[in-house]
Amino acid sequence: MVALYLMIAKFQLHLTIQRPVGQAMPMLSQLLPTFKHIFEANYFLVIMFAALPAFAGDSTVDLMDGGSSNWLPADASWVFKNGEIAGASSILDGAITDPAATAFLVSRKTFGGDIVISMDVTFEAGRYIGLYVDFGQDTQTGIWMATGHALAADAANNEVERAYIKTVENSFWIVRATGELIVESGQMLRLRFVRKGDDYSIWNDEILIVTYHKAGGYPAGPLQIRLTNASARIHRLEVESDWVD
Repeated sequence: MVALYLMIAKFQLHLTIQRPVGQAMPMLSQLLPTFKHIFEANYFLVIMFAALPAFAGDSTVDLMDGGSSNWLPADASWVFKNGEIAGASSILDGAITDPAATAFLVSRKTFGGDIVISMDVTFEAGRYIGLYVDFGQDTQTGIWMATGHALAADAANNEVERAYIKTVENSFWIVRATGELIVESGQMLRLRFVRKGDDYSIWNDEILIVTYHKAGGYPAGPLQIRLTNASARIHRLEVESDWVD
């Protein structure tokens, strides 16, 4: 709208300066309504953008800032101290179905649209940390992205440790894609868990590890972190998303 008025005004002004002074003055007075429209259109745009919800456009949330206030009440498995989040499962060698082998942390905020979760993490024991993304607690449906379990002691020589992406449909889990990911105790990983359109992916140090396309994706949900048979310190945790609620 503004561009159209500006184009009209430029054309009218061009015609005006080609006229003798006596003819130009009346034409300049005719230009005033056009510039008035430009001002009103700009003013309308300012008001319109000021009235948009706070979550409109890209936003970044630092989940380290504020410590435990960003999360639903957590048990003693999680400690917020010195700008870090330290977490540990109660046991480090349990069956993956054993509640004592897992530790959960759930954000208060919901993140929607395209999402990039940047996490710097160091494992002190184990290697498994996973994120529920676009996951509904009530429906138990969504995307699960994880660094993967350690290999079994009797694993074949040609096996490698893998990160993976699963879909969860009404509590039914399916592994959709895997990719090799080496995790070493005491060495920090720079992970990114991403949703871009209908594509979900895991990255390590800017290298793509695994990706999966889910047509239509899943509805937005809070961020949920899960440790399994592991102890880890999270040094950085930021979420960039199209909107935050």
